Amino acid sequence: MRWLLLIALAAAAPLAAQQGCSYGLSQTAFIFAGAATPAQPLSATVTVTATAGCTWTYSTTSPWIQISPITGTGPGSIYFSLLPNNTPAMLQGTIAFSAPGTSGTTITIIEMSATCAYAVSPTAIEIPVGGGSGAMQVTTGCSWLAGTNQSWVTATLDSANLYAGNTNYGNGAVDYTVSANTCVASRTASISVGTGQPGTPPGLTITQDGSPNNLTLSQTTLATSSAATTGRITVTTGDGCAWTAYSDSSWLQLTSNTSGSGLSSFPYSVLANTGPARTGAIHVGTQTFTVSQQAVPPPAMTITSVLNAANYTSGVVSPGEIIDIFGSNLGPAQGVPYQLSGQSIPKTLGGVQVLFGNTAAVLLYASATQINAIVPYSVAGTASTAVTVTYQSQVSNTVTIPVQAATPGIFSQDQSGNGPGAILNQDYSINASLSPATVGSVIQIFATGGGVTSPAVADGVLAPSAEPLPRLTGTPISVTIGGFPAQVQYAGDAPGLVAGVTQVNAVVPAGVAPGLSVPVVLQVGNWQSQAGITITVH
Repeated sequence: MRWLLLIALAAAAPLAAQQGCSYGLSQTAFIFAGAATPAQPLSATVTVTATAGCTWTYSTTSPWIQISPITGTGPGSIYFSLLPNNTPAMLQGTIAFSAPGTSGTTITIIEMSATCAYAVSPTAIEIPVGGGSGAMQVTTGCSWLAGTNQSWVTATLDSANLYAGNTNYGNGAVDYTVSANTCVASRTASISVGTGQPGTPPGLTITQDGSPNNLTLSQTTLATSSAATTGRITVTTGDGCAWTAYSDSSWLQLTSNTSGSGLSSFPYSVLANTGPARTGAIHVGTQTFTVSQQAVPPPAMTITSVLNAANYTSGVVSPGEIIDIFGSNLGPAQGVPYQLSGQSIPKTLGGVQVLFGNTAAVLLYASATQINAIVPYSVAGTASTAVTVTYQSQVSNTVTIPVQAATPGIFSQDQSGNGPGAILNQDYSINASLSPATVGSVIQIFATGGGVTSPAVADGVLAPSAEPLPRLTGTPISVTIGGFPAQVQYAGDAPGLVAGVTQVNAVVPAGVAPGLSVPVVLQVGNWQSQAGITITVH
């Protein structure tokens, strides 16, 4: 006979009886792990020990328990079989054993369902980082096992329904305890129900929070110079808690141990800085190690020369003269031209200032190697002036330059200081081989370094376009064209242009020989413009 019989039962039970009779049962409880089927019936026998001639009886109120016969005398057996359990629930019934003069006893019989179904409650739960405990209820008519897939969860079966070791049967509970999470990351575990039946058994999913406070770094900030340096950071976190470190900057490098678990450390290196100040970080979980590295010390700012912007002569400056300052590291690498602000030009450009003594000059252009500025009119009457450049809190060397009343220079069309001058014909066309001046016509010569004017003008303003026009005060003021003196009709600031641009209107004198390169010279006081400036005369 074959049956699925799991036994965790009471031993044979002796029964008190009337005088002269005694009774005993070989077993008082049966738990069948499965249900009866036609192919695999379930049955069992209980051996009855009794004094010869002593009678006993047994009965059941459970119709699915089949018994026969129901009486016996002396030693004998109780045989029973089970009908199939087609209900979803576990069946539990009894066979009542009685004998004259005894209180009787009960034989317990449990048959599992033939159609096993399992349900658990709850199916998911969240546990705080500090841990916790609870119970998972299992509803079924069959036997089952329970276990967890993580060591930080302890699962204990309800001992009331245990049989055959750690196997449970019917409805029951699984008590669980979740230990504290010492990691930053959350974690997941499950308590699963093993049934021995086809399909995926139900279970309880446990999610436990982590905490950023579960990971700390031995150092979170570093301020360092531009030089290269190295160091090591210790990571403190729970045993077995994984961590990964990475840098968000190529110059801040992890040389090894970019990951680990529990208490550990990693080395880092900071590369030498060759540029501006910079900040980077090494990230470890939710923590950061921030490194601030100073900029490489700026190279020295050096003025190498100060030249007249028109004729490129050096050695002296005059009030209102447009000058070129050449050097190194004087301003931004990308040159910055001026932008008109209202009716004036600013004295700071791209973070650059040029000081003549304590007076800031008007700036037309600023770059690392060249600055175009206008000498302040306040230098008038001084023997010399000290020129310095400031940029981003850095100060250049000081160049001391003599001051004279005028340093006339005529602008050339190609900005070389030679050849065709920046000169307009009487019809405002640019003087050139195809648009020459004629004898007796008025030409407009543009220059700088003419000195102070009357009325005086402020640094950086645009000259007025109507009288009273600011005229040069230096005398004599003369122009020669082709060696012949020309009548000067006007000598002063160019109307509408920034103060410091000089305009001289002169009449082309009779006797000038026509030509493509007729020399033009401007004289203010004792000082002449450069040789080599020409016009075309027809």
